[in-house]
Amino acid sequence: MVNPFNLIVTHLPGPESKRRAIWILRQTLPAFSIAYSRPHIILGVVRDPLEAVEILKGSLTRKSPILRVIPVLRVEAPFTSNVKKAVEEILGAQPEGSFAVRLDGYLRDDSGRLMRRRDAIIAIADNIDREVNLSNPDILVYIKVVKFRGRRLAAVYVGPQDNIISTVKMKDL
Repeated sequence: MVNPFNLIVTHLPGPESKRRAIWILRQTLPAFSIAYSRPHIILGVVRDPLEAVEILKGSLTRKSPILRVIPVLRVEAPFTSNVKKAVEEILGAQPEGSFAVRLDGYLRDDSGRLMRRRDAIIAIADNIDREVNLSNPDILVYIKVVKFRGRRLAAVYVGPQDNIISTVKMKDL
């Protein structure tokens, strides 16, 4: 599946906050385009999502309407087996180190039933031969289930946790 988006941006509620967030993204990332948007969330396309995060780290502040920026390395159907396979492929290219899995949303099992988050996380982490460190992992496996043009998709990021921007956690300068 070709990734229909590779950047997730969440923002403060309201149409004015959305307009300001889009303006900031377009001014800061010249190649940014919107693949889809819903209230509080923008799914975007950039040339390189990791490079986009680095650029945005230097320009966003706590006063920005943008709350979070998540790079997306892979987009999959929201089934645990699909996501597990993608995570294993991406994790194989990462340097050694501890890991943690975070799941935002719900995945389905192979029969199509919604799984409890804990069960889905255990299924994804099963057979990964790395140390688990939930408080400060070297590599974060972050999965966010989003609605995209009427269907749900699982956005997958695997890498250092500082590549996910949270303006709420930023320190005032």
